[in-house]
Amino acid sequence: MKPSLLLIGLGDLGHVILELLVREKALGQIIACDINEERGVARCHLAQMSAIAHRFSPSLRFLPLDVNQKQAVVKAVKTAKPDIILNTASLQSWCLPDLLPFEQSALIKSAGFGIWFPVHFALTLKLMEVLQEVDYQGVTLSAPFPDVVNPVLGCLDMAPTCGVGNLDEIVPKIKWLTSRKINATVDEIDVLLVAHHALEGNVYGEPHSEHPPFFLRIEYKGKDITKQVRADELLFAPFPLPPGRAIHFLTAGSTLRLIQALLGKEEQLLHVPGPDGLPGGYPVLVSKGKVEVAALKGITLKEAVRINELSHRFDGIERIEADGTVVFCSDNVEIFKEELGYDCTRLHPQDALARAEELISRFREYARKYGLHF
Repeated sequence: MKPSLLLIGLGDLGHVILELLVREKALGQIIACDINEERGVARCHLAQMSAIAHRFSPSLRFLPLDVNQKQAVVKAVKTAKPDIILNTASLQSWCLPDLLPFEQSALIKSAGFGIWFPVHFALTLKLMEVLQEVDYQGVTLSAPFPDVVNPVLGCLDMAPTCGVGNLDEIVPKIKWLTSRKINATVDEIDVLLVAHHALEGNVYGEPHSEHPPFFLRIEYKGKDITKQVRADELLFAPFPLPPGRAIHFLTAGSTLRLIQALLGKEEQLLHVPGPDGLPGGYPVLVSKGKVEVAALKGITLKEAVRINELSHRFDGIERIEADGTVVFCSDNVEIFKEELGYDCTRLHPQDALARAEELISRFREYARKYGLHF
């Protein structure tokens, strides 16, 4: 029997991932869930029809699900018995600030992504509490801000297998530019990258005077060519991408490749954020339902973890304490205090839902001043 997958969340990212999942022949049943039944049914119908038009015949069904309803999640997991759970559910899309007028959008985004932590953490915590309670033993992949969400969950002994996207969205750029520089194929290039979510904006966006730390090694047929190709220059070479939701196609492609590797027998070198509750992202070896941090030439795992801990502040997070409390950078907090009236310097995991609801309410009130209604 082919492995089954439970996809939670059919919002901006989830429905793009679904369109790729229904074309994956190695998967068995796909159960797609969303709190919005009308939207969920329509997006499943679209995925089913587009797959058939493309000569695929997926086994797909929709299940209405509110992650805040504990017993409903328990029932869904026990009934579906999925081999893989993929969570994309968040309380608000990350790209809504892009819809504000330019000046206000730039100001809100200058506070960093980390200030939105409770919005992306609250539902993931609810899900992981259920999976711990039912002793779920399959693979758990989580999309919402895994570079920070996963290590906080790790403090609570609830870490997912790993996250998706983020630093793995940087690797294709490095591979492609390297292959062009040395006249090789992309498949002949291996990249070993340790980096945090915060680096991605520097790689694909405007150059910054200071960027998060990282470790990068590039190999061609097993030979280290990092210095030869001037790897740092390739990493930060101008490479604009479309703004907002369009980038979800890149995240979805990365996610599908991870799922394919998990379903396969041959070990593959990939990159994921938040494996086993570690902060930031790392190279990993993936096969047969397992994700293991790869041995790194030139750097220890302890040093790699430290790189990503130091990178938190570039997303507006000062540190993560032993009990999972997130401490935010004071300058970033001040921006939201001034603009939204939202004041949160420290956040304990159990307070996440209440603070998320407050932040969303204050942001939407702010957006309404500029004629936006979410």
